[in-house]
Amino acid sequence: MMNKISNYYWMYSKHSIESAILNPHRKVLNFLIEEKFLKYYKDFFFKQKIKKKIKIEVVSKFNIKKKIGNLAKYQGLALKVEKLQIKQNTIVEKDIKKEKLILIIDQLNDPNNLGALFRIAYAYAIKNILILDRFMPEENGYIASVASGALDKINIIKVPNLVNMIRLLKKNNWWVVGLESKKFENCINLYEQNFYLQKKALVIGSESKGIRNLVRRNCDILCRIPIINDDLDSINVVQAASIALYEFNRKK
Repeated sequence: MMNKISNYYWMYSKHSIESAILNPHRKVLNFLIEEKFLKYYKDFFFKQKIKKKIKIEVVSKFNIKKKIGNLAKYQGLALKVEKLQIKQNTIVEKDIKKEKLILIIDQLNDPNNLGALFRIAYAYAIKNILILDRFMPEENGYIASVASGALDKINIIKVPNLVNMIRLLKKNNWWVVGLESKKFENCINLYEQNFYLQKKALVIGSESKGIRNLVRRNCDILCRIPIINDDLDSINVVQAASIALYEFNRKK
């Protein structure tokens, strides 16, 4: 018999915990802390005018470690939360109507990369991320920790069919730019082009296969980040996304 995936998990990173507490859409079940942090969080709740009824429970390090596991980075805290109610694509048009730049993730396997992408996206003022509703890691404490609070500051929208969504975006005057690692002839050098486009959607693919063929064929533009040492096939997906988002923001 298969185990049912829990809809709850324990956060253990200070930044992710505080962002979750501040997020009005995040349901919090329990907050465990060591006694030395009690005054700080009482002040935090008061200064931030937290309206959620969250019971702070002072416990030992042993009890917190028991909840978060020995491999989690220990910071003296543990917050049990309900997973975010990820939006579905039926309201995409409303969410992104006023945006100029969004991120589309075409499959991703590594929770570390996913969390890092959320952090990078928030750093570059991305408010909405479209993700495929399958072949993606489940939200958990590790992803929340790597995202360093960004998980609760961006809209994550599940899309059952990326190609259909890309076509919809294009009909609504979005330029869809695929970030490609392969050396295709029609790939544009990211640094040499002027992307003075009103509305841009950046598509990134999985760590191993990149953007899928059908998704690639529906992009308006394919661009590649040139690297100096050509014997290296490509750079990490998070590094590539960070460079591309920087370029897009620089050339507004």
